[in-house]
Amino acid sequence: MKFFKKNNREKSTTGGFTLIETFVAITVLVISIMGPFTLVMEGLAISKSTKGQITAMYLAQEAIEYVRNIRDENILTGNNWLTDLNGREVKPDGTTQPCLNCNCIGQECIVNAPVHRDVTTCNGGCDPLLFNSTSKIYGYSSGDPSVFTRTVEINEIPGFENIEVIVTITMTWQEGPNSRTFVVKEHLLNWQ
Repeated sequence: MKFFKKNNREKSTTGGFTLIETFVAITVLVISIMGPFTLVMEGLAISKSTKGQITAMYLAQEAIEYVRNIRDENILTGNNWLTDLNGREVKPDGTTQPCLNCNCIGQECIVNAPVHRDVTTCNGGCDPLLFNSTSKIYGYSSGDPSVFTRTVEINEIPGFENIEVIVTITMTWQEGPNSRTFVVKEHLLNWQ
């Protein structure tokens, strides 16, 4: 009766993974790693973008404060309140004012904030601001070219000549393959 006798030897199992189980485990591992990695990459991109926006905002505010300072100094010293805000001193004979009320295509103005009363025109596009890595100051005097370009427009409001101007600061910068723009407008009054 060997015929009905059970085989006492059990089949040996290897205890390893099959090929399909291995592929599933690798897929789960890759997905679990890629999620946080993607979040970190997005966070770094947003951080870089925010840094550019904050720097542009502060550079624009610096230009507005610079123009406001020149206006205040002019009023306190008894000069015409728009002296040196038009790219050159206001002349009593009414000479052309290249920055004030220009509305010229291709002619823009810049302010070199660290330099006293430096408002000049730049025809055909303005140069980018220079960043001095030693002093950590942006300007046009010294340093390496930065990604930021700052332009200034100063326009009197029609009907309120010699009373109010609109100062428009346009910041442009390159952020990777994208060009970004930031515009700030401020109304200044002749409080004399």
